[in-house]
Amino acid sequence: MIDFKKDKNIEPSDENLSIVLGNSFSAYKTLADKLADFDVDLEWRFYRDGGWLAKVTRKKKTIFWGEAVKGHLTIAFNFNERNKQGVLELDIADDLKRMFSNTPPNGSKITSLKIDIYSESELPDVYQLIDYKKRAK
Repeated sequence: MIDFKKDKNIEPSDENLSIVLGNSFSAYKTLADKLADFDVDLEWRFYRDGGWLAKVTRKKKTIFWGEAVKGHLTIAFNFNERNKQGVLELDIADDLKRMFSNTPPNGSKITSLKIDIYSESELPDVYQLIDYKKRAK
């Protein structure tokens, strides 16, 4: 099995991602293709402490992080205290709002919203979060 956490030499190419993501690869491809509509860039980078991670940015601002995990893609949006209420006002799934509101901020007062992407049905919520994150200060 491909392990993007440990091997810097196994890059997250479409071929390798399709092996790791399995049935969720089509959702990843749909998301990756749609990012251009939001004027954001996707770049895979290798980090010694985290392995291969997808970093989605707009200019210098990080929109979200992604990680290919066996069978799905996990993405994480990070919001400061000032933007937390705005996330709860979005028209996204109630379980995402509940999970986000129950997540305590880390030491730097940043609250993360992690979403596991298994299919394209989760993407509309992701698109709203991308749009909100782009506008958030």
